[in-house]
Amino acid sequence: MLHAYFKNKQTVSIDPVSVLLILAMFGSFYFLFLVKNIIIMLSLAFIVSVAMNPLVIILQKKLKTPKPIAIALAYVFLLIVVISFVGLVIPPLAHQFIGFVAKLDLPGLNGFVSEINFTLQEASELVSRVTQSASVAFGLVSSTFSGIFNIVTLFVLSFYLMLERDNLHKKVYWFTKDKKVVDSVEHFISSAEEQLGGWVRGQLLLMLVIGITTFIGLTILKIPYALPLALLAGLLEILPNLGPVVSAVPAVAIAFLTFGPVSGLVVVVFYIIVQQVENNVLVPKIMAANAQVNPLIAIITILIGFEIGSVTGAFLAIPVYIVLRLLFSTFRNHLLR
Repeated sequence: MLHAYFKNKQTVSIDPVSVLLILAMFGSFYFLFLVKNIIIMLSLAFIVSVAMNPLVIILQKKLKTPKPIAIALAYVFLLIVVISFVGLVIPPLAHQFIGFVAKLDLPGLNGFVSEINFTLQEASELVSRVTQSASVAFGLVSSTFSGIFNIVTLFVLSFYLMLERDNLHKKVYWFTKDKKVVDSVEHFISSAEEQLGGWVRGQLLLMLVIGITTFIGLTILKIPYALPLALLAGLLEILPNLGPVVSAVPAVAIAFLTFGPVSGLVVVVFYIIVQQVENNVLVPKIMAANAQVNPLIAIITILIGFEIGSVTGAFLAIPVYIVLRLLFSTFRNHLLR
């Protein structure tokens, strides 16, 4: 009986190739984990490049300039826009924030706010006091240089991505000479540039329009802190449907506490009108030719991105989803040929 059992018992053999493939897979995941910061930087550079490439093409055609000069001019334009935004928005935003905190009647917080509500001369004195601490000074300098280095690296990478845009698909010849594969890669890059770039530009335009509309509306209604509330409304446009609801809560609360229930109700009606105009007019017009992302999928994707990579992960979640969706579509179409 026992002899028959061992005779009929099946033996399992492990293919060495399978073991190597599994080890290679885990090794690849570990390598990607080690270089995740570089991958994030490349992803951000790709987003910047696809968002700015249409402007570069326009400058090339209108000014008849070489591509490197057109890219440099696009960067100058972007720098002017950023500096103008910071100069116009940050001072009144800081002023309104200080006023808001002062009205909270929190002694400790009010003391802190009164200390940061300084003139330029007082600011220099504060900086000199802070820098007396060697550890604080070193951390500040290190963080500053790290931030500057990351920004410079980001724009250098995006510069070369735009410069080499027309030749990217040809790099596939290093791996295969199959023209179908090369054509599929070219189609993927072109589609990614069109969909992802369109989505980024569309989202930025939606943020700008909603932010300005909210600021004008709240200013007309004489709601305090209109600028930070409008900025919040613009930024939360990244969350479809949910963002406008979340951004409305502090505005309604401030209106209710400042002027009473009627004012709070008026602000609710204002935000509902803005959201209806956005959903039925702005989104179809602005995003019609760009990559559409289901609102539920967008929210889930952003939550997953935030869980994986905090704020940076949430920011990259939708672009990564668009690229993966397009990659799957391209791969499927290539197999069906």
